[in-house]
Amino acid sequence: MSGSRINNASHSAQGQFTYAVSIQLLSPENQVQETRGHMCGGALFTLSHVVTTAHCILREIDNVPQPIPALRVFAGSVDLTNDTSPDLVRAVSTVSVHPRYTGPPAFVNDIAVLTLASAFPASAATPLNLPSANFNPPDFTLCTITGWGGAAIGQNSSSVQRYTEKYIYNQNLCMTIYNKIPLAKNILPSMVCAVSLDIITTNCEGDLGNALVCAGTFTGVLSRSDDCQASSLPEIYTRVSNHTAWLRQISGSSAVYAPGVFVLMAVFSLMQVFIKA
Repeated sequence: MSGSRINNASHSAQGQFTYAVSIQLLSPENQVQETRGHMCGGALFTLSHVVTTAHCILREIDNVPQPIPALRVFAGSVDLTNDTSPDLVRAVSTVSVHPRYTGPPAFVNDIAVLTLASAFPASAATPLNLPSANFNPPDFTLCTITGWGGAAIGQNSSSVQRYTEKYIYNQNLCMTIYNKIPLAKNILPSMVCAVSLDIITTNCEGDLGNALVCAGTFTGVLSRSDDCQASSLPEIYTRVSNHTAWLRQISGSSAVYAPGVFVLMAVFSLMQVFIKA
């Protein structure tokens, strides 16, 4: 599994990112660790559905999902260690990997959904709205990514949630950069490239699946990082808008849909017609 940690990032404030989840792998060893078995990140898009990257939850040895009884999801607090309220932890009932996920080295359609055994209470978490299918933020759009990846080299994860800012990188330039790197993945329209504003903050171990939120809209989930390097090489995210229909199909009518700007303009125009009439 490729590494990813939010290295050199800032601590999140309580209640700042209540959509973010810690996907945890339970074992006798993990349960006694301060990070409670944190494996990777994800985001709620309903109170009972989590989106993450497919290779976050697939075992490297046989490319099948981790056993469902060994998975749980933590949300609603920035502190993995000290906040032990039962409202913050949910068991997983099903795992849905995108049917056209290719796996390494391409990582096309690198997205999966965890359906929870019971919903988080609204007092604990707030899901992200799914973007419209045509949502495509312009270059340099400011974004935020948050998670529990390790805070320093050699740490698998952090007990406290951290966040940093990214901005959308030009897709064509991103393709050109990766095309020059031997054995690098192809950059496709179903992917989003983003880089840090300060260069030094980067994803590494424990941050796969973290949500990229741009201008308040759920934009991507972390698929490939810069392997903990403080550089300007773009990180790659699975583009959520390319999978909105599939996510809604998995979650049913409970999934909230955020209409694109053109839809909102059309609704506004119709309202104006009725008002004038």
